[in-house]
Amino acid sequence: MRKTNKKVSALAIVLGVVLGLYVISLILPLLWMLLTTLKSVSEYEFMEMPNSDRLGNMLWWPRGITFNNYATAYKYFYIDIDVIHNGQLATARFNIFQQFINSILYSLGCAAAVTVTSLMMGYAAARFKYKFSKFIYAFVLVALSLPIVGSMPSEIATAQKLGIFDTFGGIWIMRASFLNTYFLIFYAQFKMIPMDYTEAAKIDGANPLTIMLKIIVPLAAGTTSTIFVLNFIALWNDFQIPMVYLPSHPVAAYGMYRFQNTAIVEIAHTPTRLAGICLMALPIVVFYGIFNKKLNVNLSVGGIKG
Repeated sequence: MRKTNKKVSALAIVLGVVLGLYVISLILPLLWMLLTTLKSVSEYEFMEMPNSDRLGNMLWWPRGITFNNYATAYKYFYIDIDVIHNGQLATARFNIFQQFINSILYSLGCAAAVTVTSLMMGYAAARFKYKFSKFIYAFVLVALSLPIVGSMPSEIATAQKLGIFDTFGGIWIMRASFLNTYFLIFYAQFKMIPMDYTEAAKIDGANPLTIMLKIIVPLAAGTTSTIFVLNFIALWNDFQIPMVYLPSHPVAAYGMYRFQNTAIVEIAHTPTRLAGICLMALPIVVFYGIFNKKLNVNLSVGGIKG
């Protein structure tokens, strides 16, 4: 058996070293954060005991592992909201699990709404030949290029008039828009699928809805799942929109914002605040671990063999 000599070029070595250093630069801060959450506040910031010459341990491995920071972060990871109960003003407290539930409802619902809306409009504009499809495409491009400012008061007033303000169903409806770059992605994806699929299905007697749901859309399943996952991650980290449109349903991102900016002494220390960040990131890490393969899909589709 003949052995092949594979020569590694100098450029490949340089690129490998640069990428390796870049990966290390990403991993080291995460490792430091995890190790810091396992240190006591006294070990991290102060001397361990009077007359000791061992200073605070900010960079190295913990001398003693403790999970008190996570317990403290969990205890103070709450939000107090003023609500009207039986005609009187009362305070409702939302713990971290209730915030996670609100975040899941907000993120899943809005991600599904914007993904489905963009998919349907992208399909209609790309797969049907009519003059209005070009207008839709041009309208999206214009809407993306023009900055829209000052629309929030009118949106809130309209939502209140319709009775959908401060409801999950209302925010799902409000986020169901195709004026985004995802419409352009779906448009390009459906445009590149040969029309032969549609013509063959019509010959077999399939109606337009069947062609869309059972033939064309499954070919773009990778693109659809990727856009949904990206939307979910972005919405999970969003606290401004829920804070304005869902004031009675605080999400975990808003809880993290409050947690990081509160003046409570018990969580003013770095190890405790980093523990709160880890608690906040845990659900999204699990979600990404489950759906990470959806982000590594082949966006191209095959043709039809004769």
